[in-house]
Amino acid sequence: MPHEFTMIHAVSLVLIGLLNFSLAVLVLRTRAKADVVPLSGFLGGITLWTFPQGVLLLVTNPAIGLALSVVINAGAVIMATGLFHFALAYTGRTNWLRPGRLGVIYLGTCAWLIVILTDPLHNWMHQPIQYTQVLLPVVEYQNAGYWLYVFWNWSLSAGGIFLFFIEYLEARGSGVYQKQARLVVLAPLIPGTANVLAFSGITEINYSVWGFGATGILIAVALYQYRWLDLLPIARDTVVDEMRDGYVVVDDERRIVDRNPASESLLPDEQVIGHPITSVLPECLPLLEGAVQETTFEKHGTIVDASVSVVEDGQSSGAVLMLRDVTEQRRAEKRFQALIENVSDIVTVVDENGIITYTSPSIETILGYRSDVRIGESLFRIIHDEDRAKAITEFDALCDGPQTERRFEYRVRHRDGSCLVLEGVAVDLRDNDIVGGVVINSRDVTERNNRERELERTNRRLEEFAGVISHDLRTPLRIARQYTEFAESSADPDDFQAITNAHDRMEQMITNLLTMAQAGTTLTDPEPVDLESVITDAWSITQTDEVTLECELEPEWTVVGDRTQLLHVFENLFRNTVEHGGAHTASGQETAANGTDQTVTQHDASPVTIRITHLEGNPDRGFVVEDDGVGIPPAQREFVFERGQTTSQNGMGFGLAIVRDVIDAHNWEITVCDSAAGGARFEIMTKADR
Repeated sequence: MPHEFTMIHAVSLVLIGLLNFSLAVLVLRTRAKADVVPLSGFLGGITLWTFPQGVLLLVTNPAIGLALSVVINAGAVIMATGLFHFALAYTGRTNWLRPGRLGVIYLGTCAWLIVILTDPLHNWMHQPIQYTQVLLPVVEYQNAGYWLYVFWNWSLSAGGIFLFFIEYLEARGSGVYQKQARLVVLAPLIPGTANVLAFSGITEINYSVWGFGATGILIAVALYQYRWLDLLPIARDTVVDEMRDGYVVVDDERRIVDRNPASESLLPDEQVIGHPITSVLPECLPLLEGAVQETTFEKHGTIVDASVSVVEDGQSSGAVLMLRDVTEQRRAEKRFQALIENVSDIVTVVDENGIITYTSPSIETILGYRSDVRIGESLFRIIHDEDRAKAITEFDALCDGPQTERRFEYRVRHRDGSCLVLEGVAVDLRDNDIVGGVVINSRDVTERNNRERELERTNRRLEEFAGVISHDLRTPLRIARQYTEFAESSADPDDFQAITNAHDRMEQMITNLLTMAQAGTTLTDPEPVDLESVITDAWSITQTDEVTLECELEPEWTVVGDRTQLLHVFENLFRNTVEHGGAHTASGQETAANGTDQTVTQHDASPVTIRITHLEGNPDRGFVVEDDGVGIPPAQREFVFERGQTTSQNGMGFGLAIVRDVIDAHNWEITVCDSAAGGARFEIMTKADR
């Protein structure tokens, strides 16, 4: 053979070895998956088989030739083992990838490497090498062990090529995955075919070494043009068949062509392949027709959510029906819905903008709204104007994090216009796929808060009563005891009269204390009250010759309240005019409820008129009680409703305090100012916006 021919082929084999070596290194450096390690071993084995053969064409030294032949034979074993191992990993043959089974293969490979390295000593594989002019002889100088060696390598290589071929047949679609599979099959098949042709005697020269040049080129194209090992096709047996959701593949004629085991609960008939979808799953026909994108139906007692995805392979088109068993989920949803719809608290779900997406039926019981009326509206519309800004601020803080829960107490408007107090907690569940919003659980605490306020008022009265009993009652009691001693020694009628006056004062104080204890509590059973009849009864108790009464209320005008407590209001307002409404003044001293001496004003009685009219002439606004007496100085108006405040020597400072308590209990408002005649004017607003 000419020297030029030998040199050309030697250089080509060296280049092929370098190409595969470069790919082996590149795969290890650029691919992180552990599966590429056997691929790199396969490429490295090619390098050890091709590169030394190129050198072997040029050397004539027997020692060098012997060493190169050992490397060539070792490279063939490494190449075959790497190919088979990578095929197992690439196609997902997990049973073969177990350490026990894979270890047997590598144990055999190690045994052959030992035989190859020691062959120059025992010549079990080859006779002593003698060089000829035949390019890469394949049947020269081999012993029986060599053919066992060939059988081992061919078995592993053929097994790997077969696995790649099966993967190619099962590749779905016409895109990049199928092109990858085609290149992966051809890469080892080309040199393998050349090797078979040489050993069968069809070709005199073993062209497989140059075939590995094609192997390197095809692998390079697969890696960098078709992104092999980046877009690795996932084995159907390990993914699709093990999916929890069922899938059914339908061709362009709407026949079932494939399905996975998860669909068997819906399609128990094993012969459904090839049947039309209209006879097997007619419920999915709207999906295939494009009428809907998702649907839910019941099949064999199972509730299924179904969706569709179109599949095309360049030659034909079809669809994949994804079937998800949601039976337990629907049951859980129904249980949850039953719980929510039967709790007494209001459960509300809003989005990040505060727009209501759900309200539980209990909103109708508590706030008077139907559960669907407020959907799509802002939650903050029903919150009281004075609380709205705070509610918005706290809601924004909840949505912005980091806390995912907020407690609150706000006034909320009832459907009838009244206000209730709601207390609750808001939890941010916007990241929850099922809820997707802020969940607010709230309850009506209006009555509880009223009871708490009433308890506070009761405790405050108890403290005041204790002060009155400890101070004010002791004063007349001390006077009575003192004049009793005088009367026992002197028998003076004036002393006995002083005792009687002291007892009368104590009786009046006790009566006022009882009235204060009963007045001002929360109304338990309010009813329409004819106010004119109340005024008549109160006037019959307190009328005097110095005061006249004019009532200009509408006949039979009523207010909602407690008649007994309203009687206390007019009694004390009338008595205030009788005691303080005179025109002539003189100064004096009085000891107030707090134990301090105060400068007070005494009056000479003058005729006074009390007028009762509607506030601003409007019965819906309330009523006015005014007189034309001396009035109340502006400096004292701030304190007239406090207990113990009086300008009379005989007064106890309870009358107007009782009036205020009753007005508060009715949820009304009272203010004091001058009348047109300069007297005292009490305005009671029965429709106050509390």
